[in-house]
Amino acid sequence: MVEMALVLPLLVVLLVGLVEFSRVLMVKQVITNAAREGARAGAIKLDDSGALSTALNVSQNYISSSGLDSSTAVIDPSFQVVEGSAAIRVSVGYDYESMLTHFIPGIPDTVSLRANAIMRRES
Repeated sequence: MVEMALVLPLLVVLLVGLVEFSRVLMVKQVITNAAREGARAGAIKLDDSGALSTALNVSQNYISSSGLDSSTAVIDPSFQVVEGSAAIRVSVGYDYESMLTHFIPGIPDTVSLRANAIMRRES
């Protein structure tokens, strides 16, 4: 009984940390894919004004359909020149707020995640 009382809190903290770390990795993968999908959609759009809005909308829809709150995501599509070719860059920023680690000292409640994708324009 005494051994269980000593070991159980450590196991619970370890399990909570494992769940939170896995969740952070999942959110990072979602925003990385949102940036890629947005950049791809903007790259195949022929007109410049439609490319940026398409990239923004596709990225927002990807984040929403993944179960994250797209209103807290900062999505910034822009044009770039890569090795002499026109390209579109989509940057996605997301502040992940932990739901389980508020009671553990030393672990931040918010983690800022960023993802970028650059794709050459096809027009």
